[in-house]
Amino acid sequence: MVNEIKVYDKASNELLEALPIDDKAAVTQAAHKARQGQQLWASIDARERCRLMKLCRREFIRDREKIRDALAAETGKAPFDVVGELFSVCQDIGHYAKHTNKWLKPRKVNTWPLFGKKGLIHYRPYGLVGVISPWNAPLNLALSDMLPALFAGNAVLVKPSEVTPLAIKYTVEAFNRVLPVGVLHCLIGEGETGAAVVEEVDMVAVTGSCQTGKRVMQKASEDLTPVLLELGGKDPMIVLDDANLERAVNAAVWGSCFMTGQVCMSIERIYVQKSIAPEFKRLMQEKMQYLKTGPGVDYKQRDYGPFTGPRQVQIVEDHVASAREDGATVAMGGQRLQQENSGVYFEPTLITDVDHTMRIMQEETFGPIACVMEVNSVDEAVQLANDSEFGLNASVWTGDIECGIEIAKRLDSGNVCVNDCILNAGIHSLPFGGLKQSGVGTRHGGADGLRVFCHAQSMMIEKRPRSKEMNWFPDQVKTAGRLEKLMTVLYR
Repeated sequence: MVNEIKVYDKASNELLEALPIDDKAAVTQAAHKARQGQQLWASIDARERCRLMKLCRREFIRDREKIRDALAAETGKAPFDVVGELFSVCQDIGHYAKHTNKWLKPRKVNTWPLFGKKGLIHYRPYGLVGVISPWNAPLNLALSDMLPALFAGNAVLVKPSEVTPLAIKYTVEAFNRVLPVGVLHCLIGEGETGAAVVEEVDMVAVTGSCQTGKRVMQKASEDLTPVLLELGGKDPMIVLDDANLERAVNAAVWGSCFMTGQVCMSIERIYVQKSIAPEFKRLMQEKMQYLKTGPGVDYKQRDYGPFTGPRQVQIVEDHVASAREDGATVAMGGQRLQQENSGVYFEPTLITDVDHTMRIMQEETFGPIACVMEVNSVDEAVQLANDSEFGLNASVWTGDIECGIEIAKRLDSGNVCVNDCILNAGIHSLPFGGLKQSGVGTRHGGADGLRVFCHAQSMMIEKRPRSKEMNWFPDQVKTAGRLEKLMTVLYR
C-alpha cells in the first residue's frame, strides 16, 4: 500500500520531496482540531482577523523564495506565471483585508409588507470549509478559496493536488506562524484524502476537472454539504472582420499557449470571419514560431514550460492525431519536445480546417493548441460557440464595442470579454463562475465573493410592546376580509 506522495521536478524529473499521505483518520483528527480552532477564530473581531491575515502575508513574503522555487519546480511553469501566482496571493489578501469588516456587517433590509418591524441579515461563517485544488495553478487556485474562507471566520482544510502540493504546504506553514492553532491544515493525498475532507466539512470549494467536480458533488450530496465548483472549459474566441487583427492574434497566441495551455480559461476554439481568416492564420503562425519552449531553452527565457499533469500530454497527442485523421490541417507544431531526463514539452500548435465533428473542438484539450475555424457570419459564430457542454469563459473581438457587447450577451458562458481574454478571472469586483459542465456558483464579485463562505441568517425583530398581531387568533377572519379589499385597491 502506497503511504507517501512523491513530488517531481517537471523539467528534470528529479525527486523533490516525498510526503506522507494523510489517511481518513488523519483527516478526521485535523477536522476535530480545526473545529476547535474555528470557534476562537470566528469570535475575533473582523478587523483583528484582517490584521492577522496581513501578518500572514508578511510571513508569506518572508518565505517567498522557498515557495517560489517549489512552485516553479513542481509545475514547470515559466517565471512570469510563477511570480504571478505569488503576486495574486498578496493582492487577494490586501483586497479582503480592506473590505471584510464592511462586507460582514449585519445588513438592514426592508420588512414590507409588515410595518414597524426591523429586518437584519447576519453573515455567519459555515464553520469548516474544505478546499480541493488542482495542479495547473496550484497556489493561486487554492488560495483564491482559502483566503476568503479564512477572512469570513472559517477554519480550512486544504487538499492540494498530489502532483503539486509543495507550494501550498509551505504557504500553510508560513500562515500557521500567525493563525490560531488548528485553524488551517494542509492535507496530502489523492482521491481518498479528498473524499475524507468532503465528509468532514460544512462547505467544500473545488477547482478541477468535470469528473472531479461530479465526484465531489455526489459525495457532498450525502449530507447536503454546500459546494462551489469551478470546472473545465472549452473557451471560444469570436473574431469579427472589423477587429484589430494584431491585437486579436496576439491574444490568441497568448491565450492558447500560456501556462502550456493548462488553464480552464485557455482559448481552445477560435471562430474567424472568412474575409480575414487567411491573414489571421498567417499572423498566428508567424507569431507562434517565436515562442520559446523546450528542454534546451533556459528557464528564464521560456514563454511556457513542460506539462505539469503527467498524463496530459497523452490527451493532447490523442486530440491532435484524431483531428488529423478527421481531415484537419496541423499548420505548425503538433509534436512533443523531449530529451532524456527532461520533462515533456509540446510545440506551440496551430490547427486549421477543423469542424465540430472533431474531438478537438468538443473535448477539453488543455495544451498549447490553437484551433481556427472559418465562419460566414456572426450568427454562425455564436451558434458554434454555444455548441458545447462547457460554458466558462469566452471572448468577442470587434472594432464596434456596442456590437461586441450585444454578441457577448448571446453567448452561453458565465464570463465573457470584449477585445480581451482570460484576465477577467483576476478582477475581484467581477463574479467568476461557469455554466453547464463548467461549474456551480461563482467566486469574486465583490462582497458576494466573501459572503459565499457564509450562510446568511435572516432576522426579524419586533421592538414595539404589542400584545398581538392582526393575523393572530382570533382575528384572522376580519384580517382576511381587509386583505382582500386592499388587494382590489392596490393591484387591479
